[in-house]
Amino acid sequence: MVLKTYPSGWVKGLCTNIKHGQKITIMHLILRWFAGRRGRLKHNVQHNLIQSIINSCLLLTLVFVLHIGLMLHYEGLGLGDATWLTFTTATTVGYGDISASTTQGRLATIFLIYLGGIFIFAKVVGDYFDYRLAVRDKKIKGHWSWNMNKHIVILNSPTHSGERYLERLIKQFRASIHYKNTVIYLLTRQFPQGLPDFITQLDKVVHYSGDPRNPQDLIAVCVAQAREVIILAKDENDESSDGRTFDILHRLKDLEVNAGILAECVEDTNRKRLEDAGANIVIRPIRAYPEMIVRAFDAPGSERIIENMFNSEDDEYRRYDVEISDMAWCDVVTRLITHDVGIAVAYIDRHNDEMVYNPPAYAKPAIQALITISKDNTMHSNDDVKRLVS
Repeated sequence: MVLKTYPSGWVKGLCTNIKHGQKITIMHLILRWFAGRRGRLKHNVQHNLIQSIINSCLLLTLVFVLHIGLMLHYEGLGLGDATWLTFTTATTVGYGDISASTTQGRLATIFLIYLGGIFIFAKVVGDYFDYRLAVRDKKIKGHWSWNMNKHIVILNSPTHSGERYLERLIKQFRASIHYKNTVIYLLTRQFPQGLPDFITQLDKVVHYSGDPRNPQDLIAVCVAQAREVIILAKDENDESSDGRTFDILHRLKDLEVNAGILAECVEDTNRKRLEDAGANIVIRPIRAYPEMIVRAFDAPGSERIIENMFNSEDDEYRRYDVEISDMAWCDVVTRLITHDVGIAVAYIDRHNDEMVYNPPAYAKPAIQALITISKDNTMHSNDDVKRLVS
């Protein structure tokens, strides 16, 4: 019955050692037993492991107390010496400075320590390592609920290239002084075997394998204690993603989440619904620019400006090929605004063809072209702008 609990390789190796006359000690048996247990480790934490450890510890304590008592009675040892003898024997150290000399004491040691205590002790250690490895497996695969506070929760992951998008998004949070050291908790089913290395290497990133529409999974990621919550659209091209986001928002409201909530919205007509459902910030899912999400938290409202850059509604960027010298940048900006040409946001340097953004107000750059943001209904030619700045 005992042999059934060990792998065949364990028994085979033991028989080989005996055949070649090698010395087999109690410690060898324990180490081989540990190796067999690790080989049988299951993927999920066994709920009875902790109870097994507790029961084994209680039984081991009983064996030790009984052995100490018998050493006091049969060997006439003091309490300290009896305890020392019991522990050195159970741990197979065996210094030999104290040993049982009577027949009764030796029999007690054989039955209580050799046949009982050593293997119970080995079982306790084995169960403990099994538990630690099982917990580690749970953490890696997203089945472990971490106790978090003031963290960022990201719900969902994009269907297409979700891993790389999350990597870029997390890097943008790390680049912000406000979120540099903030723990990021991902709630998604995309990583059943664990997060990719290029995400875990970003530090302070954990995940839980679950569904953001499940209240129990939301509780598992401590969403009520979160600092910010981000609801990503599953598919940036599918309007039905907004329905999923709407459902998640109602789950968050039921859980009384007070964190800042950002929700991605595929269809503009659904923006108001998502805002009414509890989203503080609603933006389009622009996968090429994850920094927009970070900017939305760092500078609320700026995300609308950034989002406006990606469409031609109301405003658009224009280039005017005009050469300007010996004029302060603030004067150039003022003249364009005064004549309703638009807002100058950058210029192209005449000497190196580099784009310069937001230069100092009183700098006098050598400009070969201006980049402005203008209204659709305002049209000016290069000649018009030349006259304004000449």
